[in-house]
Amino acid sequence: MVNLVLDIGNTAVKAACFDGRKLIKAGRALRNSESEIEDLLVKLQLHLPSKAFIGNVTHGEAAIEQFLDKSRIPYAYFKPEVATSVINRYETPETLGRDRLANAEAAAHMFPGTPVVIIDAGTCIKFDFVTAENEYFGGSISPGIDMRFKALHEYTARLPLLGRSETYFLIGKNTTEAIQSGVINGALAEIKGILEQYQMTHKDLRVIITGGDITLLERNLKTTVYAEPWLTLKGLNEICLHQPA
Repeated sequence: MVNLVLDIGNTAVKAACFDGRKLIKAGRALRNSESEIEDLLVKLQLHLPSKAFIGNVTHGEAAIEQFLDKSRIPYAYFKPEVATSVINRYETPETLGRDRLANAEAAAHMFPGTPVVIIDAGTCIKFDFVTAENEYFGGSISPGIDMRFKALHEYTARLPLLGRSETYFLIGKNTTEAIQSGVINGALAEIKGILEQYQMTHKDLRVIITGGDITLLERNLKTTVYAEPWLTLKGLNEICLHQPA
């Protein structure tokens, strides 16, 4: 039985087909491009999914629902009342992003009986922690790299809107270099500092990285990390597998 799972994020829609726990095909489309989303779903439909499971951080997507209805693929949303194997100790579960809980579910399946921290670096930089006892308490959320570039431009009078660069320095010798240094080095320093605190307090900690800036983290974190670009989709599929038929 093939499952189609979708993660509707702030900037992108990620989707994949799974045969049991085996990932068949996955892809990504821009959130604001209906043509890209439709093209992705058409390609995944070729694998004949029997049902779809949707996790989203915002609201339902009418275009996606219409496509699934037209394709006669029954679907369900990952709602707060949906059961997970991870014990959710978050104090406000109704406000918890489904992607964060899905990441925790995937991490607990990857490393059972071991403390795991997930670093999801995308629109936001999110840390999420799962204990060795399979309990999820939460983590942290801060602005992602692109959001930091936009904030510097929008909340100042003269700073330009920049994007990321593969080359950045500690000491910026002009305004462009200074912004690149502050945003990228600042984000990395934040991530490294928070990670060090987790490592100091939790023995045998496993570290999983995911999100749009996975390559940047993999290149700069001087510790053993497990890079999984489709972590959220794998977590959603894991939850889907445990739902009643």
